[in-house]
Amino acid sequence: MITPEHIVPEFYFLPSYAILRSIPNKLLGVLALFFSLLVLLFLPFINTSELRSSIFRPIHRKFFWLFIIDFFLLGYIGQQTPETPFIEVGQIASIYYFGYFLIIIPALGIFETHFNKFSN
Repeated sequence: MITPEHIVPEFYFLPSYAILRSIPNKLLGVLALFFSLLVLLFLPFINTSELRSSIFRPIHRKFFWLFIIDFFLLGYIGQQTPETPFIEVGQIASIYYFGYFLIIIPALGIFETHFNKFSN
């Protein structure tokens, strides 16, 4: 039995559904869906910045707003039928989703820590 393409989950599951659908392999898609939630649990340990607030971190603020736009884009892609432009956009948005947590946040923390040492 195959679920029809026009049936989509509720709006709060759409970004996760877009991550699931953006990976062609079913097992890797389920793992990506699992890791998209698991990475949120490890966020306090991933953040290496001495400052926790984004008020004094202008570079982080720009990446954060890009992440918010990416999250809404994933929600939009999750409600579309799996056709050729939406699949590729979903893959790019999924890469940024994971890149934000696994690359950008730790790298910004290290960069800002070294930058604060040299500026004082």
